[in-house]
Amino acid sequence: MTSSNKTLLVLGATSGLAQAYLRLVSAEGAFGTYVLLARNGETLSTVRDDIAARSGAKVITITADLSAPNKILAVMEDIAKQHSGNIDECFLAYGVLGDQTDLQDNAIHLKDMLDTNFVSAVLWMETLAKVFETQGHGQLVVIGSVAGDRGRQSNYLYGATKAGLERVSEGMSHRFAANKDIAVTLVKPGFMDTPMTDHIAKGGPLWATADAVAKIIRKAVVNKRARIYAPWFWRWILLIIRAVPMPIFHKTKL
Repeated sequence: MTSSNKTLLVLGATSGLAQAYLRLVSAEGAFGTYVLLARNGETLSTVRDDIAARSGAKVITITADLSAPNKILAVMEDIAKQHSGNIDECFLAYGVLGDQTDLQDNAIHLKDMLDTNFVSAVLWMETLAKVFETQGHGQLVVIGSVAGDRGRQSNYLYGATKAGLERVSEGMSHRFAANKDIAVTLVKPGFMDTPMTDHIAKGGPLWATADAVAKIIRKAVVNKRARIYAPWFWRWILLIIRAVPMPIFHKTKL
């Protein structure tokens, strides 16, 4: 299949990482059609115009609340009305950090975060898995986080959603292991300079730009990697953190 016949579906197309990935694949001419979904219609229109100018490809936009589990079927029907072809790759990039203290104190905010980061994301993953099974091919790219590798007092609720996504991605990779035409790639970024982290002091060797992470992701997608840390050194940092005995770990303020 030529790149002009391929379609990329992006869930959360206004996120900093999604935009970086879109710029990268647009420069490559990797897709002939882009289907971009996000909640903020105004920002989504800006992204659409940028990608259309960069790629010369067809760009479809749909404004939708992706975090609402009961709206997924309606959104898929909307996609089908505007795009009759296959979906060759899905980039699932939406999510919220949330404030750990607020989430501990506010059950409504906690439920909203769980629905956004985990419940709806898993439902989207299963929905796309069925699409890929039906058409016989496809690749699902899921944005996780190093926060899911070990529960820490500073962000264990957010981390729990990312840990859950990793288990689902892992199981789905196993499910499709015998089919070389269907792949699932879980991406685990560390500190990344995007609008989502604007409230955090940035700088230092552990921070990466969205463009740098997008390049790592693209290489993993092309090679159909099941799981990657982005950048690579987070694998070893988290290996050490996971290895710390609990009595010692409980003395830290991580």
